[in-house]
Amino acid sequence: MYNDLRVLRDRQLAASDALDRSGGQDPYGSAAMCVITTTVETYPTVAATFYACNPELLTGTEAEGTAATFTVDTSTIIYAVNVGTAIPPSGTKLVIHAVGGRWAFRYDG
Repeated sequence: MYNDLRVLRDRQLAASDALDRSGGQDPYGSAAMCVITTTVETYPTVAATFYACNPELLTGTEAEGTAATFTVDTSTIIYAVNVGTAIPPSGTKLVIHAVGGRWAFRYDG
């Protein structure tokens, strides 16, 4: 696992360096994270609301056609707002993005 974390840190540093070299232009893109929706107390019944999520560490051999391995961190809760029109079922895998100090995703079913 140490090697996987080291690879992730190195990739983040490379991405940050690339954004820093943007020639004075505003940065584009945003931080993103793999998560899976979960229930803390009561699962939302409306689409446009915050959903509790657990982060997932994505690992596996990086080669075309190989399967990815997801490891869920059930001790950490992240709240992300759904800007879509449908309610994601509990246990839905999502990619969330940092937007204005909050995490957001779009789920339209």
